[in-house]
Amino acid sequence: MRINYKLNTNDLDANFLESVKIMFKNKDIIISIADTENDEDFALGKAIEEGLLSESASREELDKILYAD
Repeated sequence: MRINYKLNTNDLDANFLESVKIMFKNKDIIISIADTENDEDFALGKAIEEGLLSESASREELDKILYAD
């Protein structure tokens, strides 16, 4: 199972951690953290993660996906 959260660091609290522990009870997990300050880099990473682009994709290819009519 894979779940992505987009939230502000001010929203991180014991309840958030407890919800993760409940969802992945007794399993090893990977936690990856990235800031979204550069929205283009975040969008590129998201598109690669979702299989919409390869890791060698150009910004032009990303723009085609992001700004498709």
